[in-house]
Amino acid sequence: MPSCKKIIRNTLGYLILALNTVAANHLIPISEVPLGEKIYHDRCEVCHGSQGDGKTFAANALFPPPKNFTAEATKKALPRERMIRSVTRGRPGTAMMPWESILSKQEIHSVVNYIRQILMGLQK
Repeated sequence: MPSCKKIIRNTLGYLILALNTVAANHLIPISEVPLGEKIYHDRCEVCHGSQGDGKTFAANALFPPPKNFTAEATKKALPRERMIRSVTRGRPGTAMMPWESILSKQEIHSVVNYIRQILMGLQK
């Protein structure tokens, strides 16, 4: 018969594992939001605008214009995976350049999470 200490240790281990799983499936850690915000305002705002609406002076010279992240059609058309791919590799035929040689994977995920959560108002 297992000892009381072993039962408690196993129970706590499963509880910690379960809590980590639940936490991983929810919103990004709060520490990523400031990182994503800084990257967005340093690198993306010039084309996509401070509010993510694409209303910038630079956008007037770009064809096609930058995405308006606040538009309902854009929110429906841009899954997270596509946004990560677009930031990483760029978008051929547009002014969207690849950022994979400038930003780390963590930074790319952070800026995409910032755009989705803060500018687009989405959960994921």
